[in-house]
Amino acid sequence: MQKTFAITAVVAVLVALAAAGSLFALSAISGSHQTCGKVNQADLRAAAAPDYGKRLEQLARCGR
Repeated sequence: MQKTFAITAVVAVLVALAAAGSLFALSAISGSHQTCGKVNQADLRAAAAPDYGKRLEQLARCGR
């Protein structure tokens, strides 16, 4: 009985550590991603505009 409890506790700790590590890594990655300037949502919705592709490329390359 003691061995089963110990194994269960170890597995629970390992799962918690893996979840915390994943959360830390994802938050670090998302924190490093920054947009350049303020994005106007109306401009992004204007997919029918002839220069829509150019604006998206410019937004993606901004600051690099």
